[in-house]
Amino acid sequence: MLRKILTLVLLSFPVAAYSAETDHYTVPESEVVDITAELNEYSNAAVAEILAKINAQGGCGEGAREIYRDEDGNSYGYSKNDEERLYEGLGEIFEIHGKSRLVDDLLAGKMPRTVIPLKESVYGEWSVSNGYLLGRTGAGESPLALAPLIKVGGLVIGTDKLEHMFGLGYDYFKRHYMKGMSLKKVLKIGVAAEKTYLGGNILATGVFTYADLSANFNGMRFWNHMLQKEDDLLGKEHNYGPYIVCEGGKWKQNPARPIDLSRYVDKTFQENLNCSKFASQGGVDKFNASLARLRAKHGDSRSFSCPTSKSELEEAAAKYMVSMKDGGTIDHWIINREGNAAVSYFNEF
Repeated sequence: MLRKILTLVLLSFPVAAYSAETDHYTVPESEVVDITAELNEYSNAAVAEILAKINAQGGCGEGAREIYRDEDGNSYGYSKNDEERLYEGLGEIFEIHGKSRLVDDLLAGKMPRTVIPLKESVYGEWSVSNGYLLGRTGAGESPLALAPLIKVGGLVIGTDKLEHMFGLGYDYFKRHYMKGMSLKKVLKIGVAAEKTYLGGNILATGVFTYADLSANFNGMRFWNHMLQKEDDLLGKEHNYGPYIVCEGGKWKQNPARPIDLSRYVDKTFQENLNCSKFASQGGVDKFNASLARLRAKHGDSRSFSCPTSKSELEEAAAKYMVSMKDGGTIDHWIINREGNAAVSYFNEF
């Protein structure tokens, strides 16, 4: 009965599809293939296809609208504007699994990725009392459990981080840039989601992932760079767009600025550096026990602690020490300097 209740609760939150976790310890980084070139080539080619399709439907600029037509072909009004249709089209490429070509093709093995069986991972001893999505029977067969590893820009991350960039990042982008919500409020909403249905309680994976929060934020930057209507939140020196421009009533890729996903991936995406917290002390204990077993097996050949290096974490966090208009700095909301511990649901930030 409990299992049925938990399943119904999770099904009521479709965005639980983001809540995969990542194991940075079981497989050496040297064994993970760098697919930066493949990802970028795929992304830019897919954008070209999407723009051609949108241009065939009306393009961009003043008066460019998608027209409603009745079954007899008579037009009677307009629906989405050109930018809305652009972002909707790009969502066919950049979204979560089940909704986007890039992530689905990546998970299907059309680009190299490293799969770690759940039972052989640092979460192999997880039970439903630690986190339902990782501890339930059959969790190892689910994309809601353990994400495959990829290497982008020389850094190992889980494929789930791309899903956070594209999916939650777009949600952040809409709230801040389209609806005018303050950055601090957007980041707080992201934290609340991560603490509840996106991982950080026992109804989900039981893992509150700061690296996901960093991916969400950097995804907001990625979407802002599509048209680059405003400066980057980290400063003008990080203005990598616009990737797409409107010229002569048609959307075109900016040849001087192709998409490069490695610009958004840094060490704060790595869960062995930007450490996660757990929904229960039992989860903390099991995770630490897994690291202790790996340490006993491999000795000092690799670091089995979190963070693996405090100095590297501070170096990675430095660029996020940017003041927000409504107070505080960005790093406060996406960086964990305390290491693995039980998450505090009311006083974490």
